[in-house]
Amino acid sequence: MVQFHENIIADLIEEPSAGGGLVVLSSGLALHKLIAGLLHLHHTSEGSLLILSASPSQKLSILTSLNPNPNNEITNSPSEITSDLPSQHRLSLYTSGKAFFITSRILIVDLLTRRLPTSAVAGIILLNAHSLSETCTEAFIVRILKSLNKNVYVRAFSDSPHAMVSGFAKAERTLKCLFLRKLHLWPRFQVYVSEDLERDPPEVVDIRVPMSAYMVGIQKAVIEVMDACLKEMRKTNKVDVEDLTVENGLFKSFDEIVRRQLDPIWHTLGKKTKQLVSDLKTLRKLLDYLVRYDAVTYLKYLDSLRASESFRSVWIFAESSYKIFEYAKKRVYQFRRSNGETLTTPSKSVKSKKRKLDDSNNDKEDSPAMNDNSGVILVEILEEAPKWKVLRVSERFLKK
Repeated sequence: MVQFHENIIADLIEEPSAGGGLVVLSSGLALHKLIAGLLHLHHTSEGSLLILSASPSQKLSILTSLNPNPNNEITNSPSEITSDLPSQHRLSLYTSGKAFFITSRILIVDLLTRRLPTSAVAGIILLNAHSLSETCTEAFIVRILKSLNKNVYVRAFSDSPHAMVSGFAKAERTLKCLFLRKLHLWPRFQVYVSEDLERDPPEVVDIRVPMSAYMVGIQKAVIEVMDACLKEMRKTNKVDVEDLTVENGLFKSFDEIVRRQLDPIWHTLGKKTKQLVSDLKTLRKLLDYLVRYDAVTYLKYLDSLRASESFRSVWIFAESSYKIFEYAKKRVYQFRRSNGETLTTPSKSVKSKKRKLDDSNNDKEDSPAMNDNSGVILVEILEEAPKWKVLRVSERFLKK
């Protein structure tokens, strides 16, 4: 645990009258070590400490921080209360004064059925506070506990500051539903945090992964389609035109920006405008999945989009959308002649002319073009994702 973790804990403990607080840290500041420090300070004489909304990875990180050596047993390590335990066993655990991981579903049932003596609870630690709302189970639990035991403290934590600014007054509503008055903000540029981070700066190596020619083609095509969708949305005169740029469309918050502007008038928008908002989200996923998925998975995802959204999507009918599907196919397979020559995909007009000729010459022999196709073979390309090659080179570099 570093110095700024101690400062955060001191801020939470020094004001017991506030009943706790909401702590928002920048991502990557070792939230699990902060929670482990709070658990170290907890004593059984205070009462039970309940830890809510912890993901499996967070539980493992907290337990590892408390006990780095699994062979050594420590007394203040929190255990988990599950639905498999009988009610009498859970009651004995609640009154033991220790710290426990527990789900909101089990806790609300025990509260409503009065299996949990609220006087035996010292406080609650809530993780992932950015996912809470006024109607969530955690807010209901806090309301019941606060009404039955005024001395219960609530300490909520979040290491996702971007999620705390989504929607209208997200932080204020979170404080209100948890009956809290104190908000602790700890960004990376905070004095104590920056001093601790600069004390032992990491050695950063910037590795840039180049994309293949087909991947670059897909990226350019997606950006062209996104630009076409944005031009269509500008015609609605319902959104701020300054925000509707392709550069903004590449960021995650772009969907939230557009949706936030359209939320008050969402019921008055036409079907096409709503579909354009959905298409922008889909196109951003295509850019994200391009560097994340392998060639086969990416093509499979595109085929599923064509099957599910072909009739209602606007982007599929854009001028450059065919390039996305064409380049994605070429990353997986190509048609070639037996002599090794690569075939180009014939245009729609050529295909329609061939159909007409075939219909008019049903009784004639096959055309030379049909005979030429007999030597066509399908060649598997299965283009490797560039990141794996870079990863292999990085591993060799690190081993040296």
